[in-house]
Amino acid sequence: MKKIILSALTCLTLILSGCDKTEEELLQQCFKVKILDEVCGTAVVQIQDEAYFKYGVNGYQLDGVTYDHVFSTELSCADLTKFQTLAASLRGLVVDVKMLKQMEYDPACTRCAAIVPNAPAKWIPIKFSENCN
Repeated sequence: MKKIILSALTCLTLILSGCDKTEEELLQQCFKVKILDEVCGTAVVQIQDEAYFKYGVNGYQLDGVTYDHVFSTELSCADLTKFQTLAASLRGLVVDVKMLKQMEYDPACTRCAAIVPNAPAKWIPIKFSENCN
């Protein structure tokens, strides 16, 4: 009986440590998002890579169109500078990003306090990534 319990605990430990590693691996991976709307650095993005669909929510309405696999986020000032060199408007832009554990703030960066109206409650911090394959 003790061997069964010990084996079960060992398996459970391996399973749980495997989940943590998978989550850590996801934080290191790039994936594509499409910017649906953006105001003052806050944005609603749609996940383009199927492996990441589970991180978004479904049913976001924008201009009479329903979008699935979306979440809200905030773009850093550094990312906004990079994005603005890519396009005048961020709407519709597809970019590579990585998830962050928490948002990285620049104390020298100031922005307005406006947010995207009716944005999804699901919030994931991200950063722009240029080196995705």
